[in-house]
Amino acid sequence: MQDLNPHQDASQALRQLEAATDRLALPLLRQLEAYLGLLRQQVPRQTLQAVFVLVSQDCPKHYSRLGLDERQGLQRRLQTLTAEACCLLTVEHLVLLARKLQADHQQIKQERRRKILAALERLNGEEQDEPSGEGLILSVQEPLEDDTTLPLGPPRDPQGLERWCLWLRQAMVLHLRTLSHQLNVELLNHHLIQAVLPVRLLDAVLAGDVEAMQAPENLLKIAVPMGNEENAPQVVTCVVLLRLQDMEFAHRPLRQSRERLQKHQKVLQSLVAQSRQWRKRLVTEQAMADWNNDLQQIQPPRPCVP
Repeated sequence: MQDLNPHQDASQALRQLEAATDRLALPLLRQLEAYLGLLRQQVPRQTLQAVFVLVSQDCPKHYSRLGLDERQGLQRRLQTLTAEACCLLTVEHLVLLARKLQADHQQIKQERRRKILAALERLNGEEQDEPSGEGLILSVQEPLEDDTTLPLGPPRDPQGLERWCLWLRQAMVLHLRTLSHQLNVELLNHHLIQAVLPVRLLDAVLAGDVEAMQAPENLLKIAVPMGNEENAPQVVTCVVLLRLQDMEFAHRPLRQSRERLQKHQKVLQSLVAQSRQWRKRLVTEQAMADWNNDLQQIQPPRPCVP
């Protein structure tokens, strides 16, 4: 990343960064579409492989006890669910899903902020009831975030494009998690797994908030307590949990496609860092100009006459 040129106009520099982002957007979008094309090929293969490993290692007797028609019906149902999910692994659908994710995230933030403000108001009221009579004045200001709705296509500004890519990646994770849950429901209906884990628990595992046991690719093995008591007995449950990193690890072309995508995103990160510096400089220069203009427009106070 180049150092800021003290003689360069901030507005001009930001326009140049937007032009660089515009040139980057098309190859980044093409690489993303190539990645999704490979992912659509791999999801059916790796899903069936994960279910095969689960069935053959965890419950081979249960599967063999099923009738032929029931086993074939299960196979067809798993393939249908996977095919339907793969049809939606497109940029267009992922943007729509990312928009929903974004809206849910904003709602959670607003609810959290309302709770904080309510707690501070109660605290402020308690302080005002004290004999000192001095109320506690507190304000809450959250970091500013760009909460504008994601555009259908890649944005031109660096921060917008980076944010667009991050939300689409989250949408991919959510889409595969939803498919995993649907597959687990089918496996439970055929008594091939012990339980369907709550979606929130799957999300917590994907976010790294809950530690799982070592398991084969695209499977989740976790100890689940059998009650709410602190020392409640636990049962180890193994279910399907499709992960992007597992699929990339298992398929070299998909992993290489992801690496090419990351190269574009690394260039984008440099543009974002430069854009933030120039925007900060632009705001500072505007504040200085406003200050000087205000000084010139106000009348100086009359000198004191002794």
